[in-house]
Amino acid sequence: MSETGAMVDVRMPARGVAPYIGEAIESVLAQTLRDWTLLISENGAPGGKLAEQLAPYLADSRIRYRSTGADLSAAANHTRLIADGTAPYVGILHDDDRWHPRFLERRVAFMEAQPACGLVFSGNYEIDAKSDRIRSSEFVLAEGVYEPKAFVPILLRRNVIGFPTVVVRRSAYEAVGPAFDEETISYDFEMWLRLAIRFPVGYLAVRDADYRIHDSQVTMTAGRRGEQRLRSLEQADALLATAPEIEVDRRWLRRRKAGAHLSAALDDLQEANRAAARRHIRAGLTTYPAVAFDPRMPAALAGLVLGRRGIRALARMRYAVLRRQLWVHIRR
Repeated sequence: MSETGAMVDVRMPARGVAPYIGEAIESVLAQTLRDWTLLISENGAPGGKLAEQLAPYLADSRIRYRSTGADLSAAANHTRLIADGTAPYVGILHDDDRWHPRFLERRVAFMEAQPACGLVFSGNYEIDAKSDRIRSSEFVLAEGVYEPKAFVPILLRRNVIGFPTVVVRRSAYEAVGPAFDEETISYDFEMWLRLAIRFPVGYLAVRDADYRIHDSQVTMTAGRRGEQRLRSLEQADALLATAPEIEVDRRWLRRRKAGAHLSAALDDLQEANRAAARRHIRAGLTTYPAVAFDPRMPAALAGLVLGRRGIRALARMRYAVLRRQLWVHIRR
C-alpha cells in the first residue's frame, strides 16, 4: 500500500482546453475499486479555464490538481506524474479517454495474482468526439501472462498496447527508469518495450477502456512522423542489444527502418525540402532494397516530380491514411 493507503495512483496529463476531461474524471469516480488517488497535471501555467473545470471535483480528497508552471513536452509531463506518488500500481488516463467501472478492479486483481508481471493491458473501444462508439479492438492474444521472449517480438511487429488500457507496477517503472522519451511521439512504445524486455506482460481479453479519436489530439497533429519512427526503431535496436536472449527478425526491423525513411521523405516533401527527401529515399533503398515496392515510394517520387504543386495533395492523403490506421489493432 502507498503512504496514502491507495492501491493505484491514477495520473491524468492535460493541457489548456480539455473538452472531454469531465468524462475522464467521472470514469475514475465510477470505479468499483475505490482506493485510488487522482492527480491532474496541467502542462503550462496554472489557472484559466481548466482550473475552473476541475474546481467542482477537488472537493473529493482523492483528487488533486497542479500545473507544471512551464510548457513541457507531453513525455515530460507523464514522467513527472509517475514520480509523484507511492501507490504500488500506476494508471495513466489521458483527459480525452475513459475507463469502464471495473477497469482498476480487474487489473489490480490480475497483478496481485501475478506478482512477476510488470504491466497488464487489454483491448479497448474507439469513440469519436461525440463519445459514440465507432470501432472495437480485436483480441490480440489469449488472456494470460507472456514472458519477454514471447511478447517482445509481438510488440515489435505492431504496438498492440493501447495507452488507456494499461496499468503498470510502480516497482517495474522504477526498475527500468520511469522517464518517457521526450524526443518522439512514440514515447509510449519505447516505454512498453523497455518494460516488456525486463518483465512478463499480462493481457486481459476484455474491452474496458475507451480511446477517443478527434482532430485536436496530439497523435493527429504531430509532425515529422518519419524521423520519430526512425528514432523509435533505433531505440528498439539499442534495447534489444541489452537482451540477446530475445530473438527477433532483424530483416523485419530493417524493412521497418526503410519504411520510416520513406515516411521521413514525405515529411520533407511537405516542407518543400526535396534534397532531404532524396537522402531519405536513398537511405531507405540502402537499408532494405525491396522498399522500392512500398506504396509510399510512388508517393515520394511523385512529390519529387510535382514539387510544391503536390504538397497539398500529399498532406490530404497522409491525413486520410492516418485516420484509417491510427490505432493499429482496430478491427476493420
